[in-house]
Parts: sequence; structure tokens; C-alpha cells
Amino acid sequence: MKRIYFFLVVIVLAFISYLDFHYSLNGFLIISFDLFLVLYYSIIKSEPVSLINLKVNFNLIYYLLFVVCFYSLYFLCTSFIIVNDNFLTFSYLNKFEIVKVLVLYPILEELIFRKYLLISLVKTKPETNSILTLSVGFTLIHFITNSSLLYVFLLSIFLSWVYLKTRNICLTIILHVLNNFLSITNLISYLSKSISLFIILSVLIILVVFALVKINDDKLNQYCNERK
Repeated sequence: MKRIYFFLVVIVLAFISYLDFHYSLNGFLIISFDLFLVLYYSIIKSEPVSLINLKVNFNLIYYLLFVVCFYSLYFLCTSFIIVNDNFLTFSYLNKFEIVKVLVLYPILEELIFRKYLLISLVKTKPETNSILTLSVGFTLIHFITNSSLLYVFLLSIFLSWVYLKTRNICLTIILHVLNNFLSITNLISYLSKSISLFIILSVLIILVVFALVKINDDKLNQYCNERK
């Protein structure tokens, strides 16, 4: 039943996104509906918004490292394999669009999908199943954007895993913001033209694996310890 409810929310969100895009509402409809959902969960569902303070630990740098390196690795690989791949490339952004991409969307999407919907799924389904289901829904609402849907799906899996592992919504918001920041810069494209691509890819693969190993070994906020 919770899965049916989840996909109903996703379908409504996707429809709202389509209307916003079709009528050139510049994100106002999406943001308004997202805010309504946050208020609905926090007041009606009695699940108040409580942004947990980000606990300082050395593994934070590995979470950030993974996002940077995985984004760079995917960007470079798809630019080679897929011709004319419009992966998270933006034209000139005005101030409001920058605020949307770097502040509003990361916060609202993480609250709705990770803090509320993911936890709702986990209560009745295995964690892996819940993460995959949520990531499919998260990808669907990005269908009309110019994002690479495969990358959105993989990023959602990672963010969902991190949230279940740490139960720290601030952390996933920061990682989401970092990812969006990378998406509106040309840093990766610049580096790929300045340094040997083979060297970049080799280093990125090593760093991604290293970061995952270190993240998996994070015992400070590990979700499995909270369940004992």
C-alpha cells in the first residue's frame, strides 16, 4: 500500500513538473507543490522538519570526494560514449535560477524523497528494495529536465544509502548541493581539455572506490547501530 502511495506522489510530482515546464512557470509551481508536501508531512503526518546538525567527522570529506569524483567520471565517460549528451549543462542562469538549483531544489527534494518517502518505504520493505523503488521515482520526476536520467538514478541510490546509513538529512542536502554546483560549472570540461583523459579517468576510478570503502567504514552515525 505504501508503494502505491509512493508512486501516486511521484506521478503527481511528475505531472506538476510537466505543467511547470509546459507553461514556462520557471519552477514556481514545482516549488509551491514541494512546499505543500513538506508542510503536509510535517503537520498532518506529524513528521516535523528537523535538520540534524551535521556532526563533524573525518569521513565527511570522503562523502564529498565521492560526489565530485563520480560526477566527473560519469561526465567524462558519457561525453566520450554518447554523442551530444546534454548531461546537466545549463545556459546562462539568472539569480533566481541559481537559488533554485543550489538551495530550493536540494532542500525540498531531500526532505520529500529521503526524509519522508524513503523512510515510509523502509518501514514495510527491505532497504535495498526501498532504495531502488525511491530512485526510480526520483528519476521519473526529472524526466523532463535536461539531466542524464541514468546519473540521476545512480545519484539517488547513493544519497538514499547515505541517509539510511547516517539518518542525517543535512549531509544528503550538502551532497545534493555539491552535485548541482558541479552541474552548473564547466570545471570538468575544462580539466578534460587540459590534462590527459586517461590519467583523469584512472585517478577518478581509484578515488571513487577509495571513498566508498571509507564511507562504508563510517561507524560514527551508522544506521545499523541505531537499530540495536
